[in-house]
Amino acid sequence: MYTPGMTKLPEHISYSSFNTWLECGWKYYLTKVEEVPEKHAVWFTGGTAVHTATEELDRAMLEGFSLEVLRESANLDKIWNNAWYKVLRQDEEQYGDMTTWEFRGREDVSWWYGEGRWMLERWADFLAGGWSVYEDFIEKQYKIPVGDTMVKMAIDRVLVDYDGNRVLVDIKTGASSQRHPLQLAVYAWALSKEGVSIDKAGFWDARSGHISVWNLEHLTTERIEDMFATFDKARKSDIFLPNLNSCSRCGVLSYCKWLNGKYTNEGTSK
Repeated sequence: MYTPGMTKLPEHISYSSFNTWLECGWKYYLTKVEEVPEKHAVWFTGGTAVHTATEELDRAMLEGFSLEVLRESANLDKIWNNAWYKVLRQDEEQYGDMTTWEFRGREDVSWWYGEGRWMLERWADFLAGGWSVYEDFIEKQYKIPVGDTMVKMAIDRVLVDYDGNRVLVDIKTGASSQRHPLQLAVYAWALSKEGVSIDKAGFWDARSGHISVWNLEHLTTERIEDMFATFDKARKSDIFLPNLNSCSRCGVLSYCKWLNGKYTNEGTSK
């Protein structure tokens, strides 16, 4: 049975938490304030494993290993298996046996193990097209102040393309296509605060191996900071409106009072 944690707002905010609040304010409250356990899904493990494997490959390149050697099938197999079983073991320890995890369609644990290996190979092939990591910008973490709070984030990559452009890249493993570049704009804003300029920004799709570049001109520094300041003000004002249109993809329905979840009276303080 779930035991509620301290009903206290997280000290920092992030793009992810902002996106959760936009998706459903009550989901933000349950997961970030009440710390209700969200049902684990296979795609979380698969996505983390792909990120871990691509990071290992890229760091090996920075250490002097040639991409040509790393792209050999045996080496990609080793990188993938190391990443996959590390993440799988960690997630089973935290969320229970993998057979209980949620999955969509045919994309179960076996599918992610096999397809994740191909995602890693697509990343290696993508880099072989004339891309390289800019300095050591692999999973760089930042805390940027906005008002009286901090925006925390980890940026997947900054790469240099075949024309010498500095490109902010976010790796996506999900089936849904990206509809807006706000996440890229937030990361570009953070980099600019740290004195790092970029020429382009895009989402790299692990399922196709292609990158989609977005125009960020309309998402200025002032607008990004206004969004986060407004979000912070809303959460500190206890504004957590439910969005019942998002219930189909919610992992905390059992704790949702708006749907009479079975743990409603036990799992939250509101």
